[in-house]
Amino acid sequence: MNVELLDDEPELLQDFSILRSHDPIEARDVMRRHGVEVIAGTGEGFFMRTNLVELPHVGLYFTGNAAPTKVLIPERAIALVHVCLHGHARLTSGAHRIEFTKGTAFVCPPRRRVQLDLGQDFRQLVLRVPEQVLERTLTSLIGFSPQQQIAFDPPIANNTPRYLGFRDLLRLLANRLDPAFSAWPSKVLVQLEQACITSLLCCSRHNLGHLLDATTRQSAPSYVLQAEHYAESRCEADLTAENLARAAGVSVSTLTRAFIKHRGCSPAALIKRVRLSRAKDLLESGSATTLVGVALRCGFANPSRFAKDYREAFGEPPTETLRRQRPKA
Repeated sequence: MNVELLDDEPELLQDFSILRSHDPIEARDVMRRHGVEVIAGTGEGFFMRTNLVELPHVGLYFTGNAAPTKVLIPERAIALVHVCLHGHARLTSGAHRIEFTKGTAFVCPPRRRVQLDLGQDFRQLVLRVPEQVLERTLTSLIGFSPQQQIAFDPPIANNTPRYLGFRDLLRLLANRLDPAFSAWPSKVLVQLEQACITSLLCCSRHNLGHLLDATTRQSAPSYVLQAEHYAESRCEADLTAENLARAAGVSVSTLTRAFIKHRGCSPAALIKRVRLSRAKDLLESGSATTLVGVALRCGFANPSRFAKDYREAFGEPPTETLRRQRPKA
């Protein structure tokens, strides 16, 4: 059954239909096989369509629903990137609730349970990327394997050139695919999907985004970035310049020269800065109870020295930071 679309928006990927149904039970069963749970009312007006093309490394969906529909996404090692083409949706994950409309985009992060409330006449394009593909792409871009798993902030800023480039790449891919994959040779198709993955990593907000910063990448060798990342991910461990050099695969003297040249400080100064930042985060989070405990946890054996270094770094004593977070009597 061909359903008219609003705003003359073409139905993307229509040669790859996996679902066109007025039956909520059928829709639930089909989508459950693809890892999501669809919950819809049984009243009149329900209609859901889903098109899916499987590419070498990613999946690309077009979905549309005529009536309000709830979608539950379980914890999986997969990122889902939703580009809203029409209508309104709400994402709920833990305490976060975010509204989305036409032209905006969001990420359902890997290993996080998400609920989507899709409004009437909602349509979207969805990119499915396995976590290991994201990690492999990131490693190839920065030159080393990150110590942390990637953690996305769901909203994507929809008015930036990087997002607009990502959206246009995704639309180009979706508009030109047919069952024979006749638009591009297989090697070109692989490069296009890789460009989409790379563009996603660059336009979205996540905990490893600073490693992709173009200015940083051009101003320092990869082993400096690797040493910085190692320090940031293990700031509560027994860090030394020797540890950083070993993680970066260079000698201490080579690392020290590179840090002084590109960062204006020594590896030891970086370690202190990272530890102080971690201490500040703990004090501001409200989870800290004593300054001595925070100092020891962050690698400062001398609490008095910690207090002096903290004040020099942040312009106030750590007691003041801690006091602001304690509830008033």
